[in-house]
Amino acid sequence: MHELSIAEALAARVEQHAPVRARIRGVEIVVGALRGIEPEALQMCWQAVTAETALAGAVLAIEQRPWTLTCDRCGREWTSVEPFVECTCGNSTPRPHGTDELDLVAITVDANEPGEAAATGRPAAEPPGALMAEPT
Repeated sequence: MHELSIAEALAARVEQHAPVRARIRGVEIVVGALRGIEPEALQMCWQAVTAETALAGAVLAIEQRPWTLTCDRCGREWTSVEPFVECTCGNSTPRPHGTDELDLVAITVDANEPGEAAATGRPAAEPPGALMAEPT
């Protein structure tokens, strides 16, 4: 289950870029179809990895990019959450294409004081960007 290593890497990246003493409410990521991530498994791993940490209770929002399928028989192209579906022309082997991104796109924090954004804490050493966890 590579979702556990991804959840660990994600939690480390969030802690690295979050403002000091900020209460993290949410984390948003974008995942390409080629990553082979099961969103439910990643959610479960996120909860396990962040339990009893400063990230406990932070909601993980996952935007999973779909597959693009191309039919060699009729030329039709469409998107699907499943890579192995039949084309409307009857071709049972359209070619799936996908992307492999795994990007941290947003960290939602509580405000330090009413009207003041918590993002005024410690500056990030580098933009959140792509996570470097390798699938296992």
